[in-house]
Formats: sequence, structure tokens, C-alpha cells
Amino acid sequence: MLKDKVILVTGASSGIGHATALELAKKGAVVLIHYRKNKKGAEETLKKAQKHSKGDIFSGDLTEPEEIKQLFISIKSKGYNSIDMLVNNAGEATGGEFDDLKMWDLQINNIFMSQVHTTNEFIKYSNSKNLRKIVNISSIYGIPEMGNPDFPQYGAAKAAINSFTLNLAKKYAPNILVNAVAPGYTWTEAWEGTSEDEKQKCVALTKIGRFVEPQEIAHTISFLLENDAMTGEIIRVDGGLHLQNIR
Repeated sequence: MLKDKVILVTGASSGIGHATALELAKKGAVVLIHYRKNKKGAEETLKKAQKHSKGDIFSGDLTEPEEIKQLFISIKSKGYNSIDMLVNNAGEATGGEFDDLKMWDLQINNIFMSQVHTTNEFIKYSNSKNLRKIVNISSIYGIPEMGNPDFPQYGAAKAAINSFTLNLAKKYAPNILVNAVAPGYTWTEAWEGTSEDEKQKCVALTKIGRFVEPQEIAHTISFLLENDAMTGEIIRVDGGLHLQNIR
């Protein structure tokens, strides 16, 4: 179902984005791999993806609306006249104190507004009458009962993505289907500097007794992109982390 579909995956040089790009390439999709700084990682993602299907790489800082516009101009200049699907994955989690107003601006821009601007450009990109799809990457921290006071800005930005997803789904149906995936503790490079004690504390909160793997998030994204009957869903893939609230 994804064969020959043109799919833009943001933040695809590592982690969940990397795994997603490879998963979609294995399904025969033409994967457009976006990165901000990690060109080497993006090139590695492309090299692996091209073992299965066609693809390309593009750069851009998604916190800058003008760079997002240039990203889509670059995509069109390479001959991609339409983009069938978008995976809004890019964004970096940063902790902060509640009274750190600068961090509020940074995280809302990095996590939420980057998806807003990228989605806007995607929607405008072509006048295709074919069904188009968007998957936004949220977080378990964006689910109301699962916030983390050490990451208040990040959680609020992800909660905004959940609301954004629902409103987009309602507005653009049936022409564009919009869903989100809310990962829990997922093993990516971002965890490599974390102490063993802190990692074990996180694992202990799950019901599967381990971190979620990026490939497991990628499978869920692929499932949503292949499914024509789902829109306005926020799917948790958290290893049962949310069950800690059930006594």
C-alpha cells in the first residue's frame, strides 16, 4: 500500500526518524529524509533505505519558518511534484524549571510550532486529489495524566500536538487523514548520557520491563500510514507506562 508513495520524514538522521525511514523504504515508499545538523546520519539512513527503495535527503532548521519553506522548494526542485505523506518526527526534548520562560519559548518552537509550519507547507504543497496522510510524533508526556514536572515545557508542547492532531483530522477529512503516535521511554541516542540508575528507574515504571525500541514506534507509524480508516487517533506505544496510574 505504501509502494511508490512519496513520504517526508523529518528528523530522520537518527532514532525514531531513522527507524521509520527504513521501515517505510522496506514497504517500497520513496522516502525523503530530512535532517538539521546530522548530515552523516542522514546519509547513512539514505544508504540503508536505498537498499529497498528510492530516496533523497534534505536539510533545514524546522524552528525557522523560512527554512521550512526552502525545504519544500528544494524538494520540488528535485522533481517531487507531490508529497503523499508526512511524518512530523523532528524535535528535541529538554527539561527546565517552570519559571524558565526562555525554555518555554524554545520548546514550544522546537517541538510544536515546527510541526505547525511543516504541516502548513505540506498541505499547500500540491493539489493532488489522492488521499494524503500525516502522522505527528507526540509523547506520553503530552497525555494529561502522564506529565513530568521535570519537563513541563516539553510536555505542554506535546499536549499541543495532540490537540493540533485532532483539529487537523476534523478539518481536513476525508482528503487528509491525521493521526499521532505517543511514544514512552524509547531507546535512542538521546539516552546514552543517562546514568544507569536513572535508566533503571524508567524501565521499572514500564510493564514490559524494558525500553521501547525505535523499530516498534516505526511499525506503528507504518500501520497508520497504510490504514485508510483511521483519523484523529493518538496511539500510545509506551510499554504500559501509563498503567502505573491504575491501582
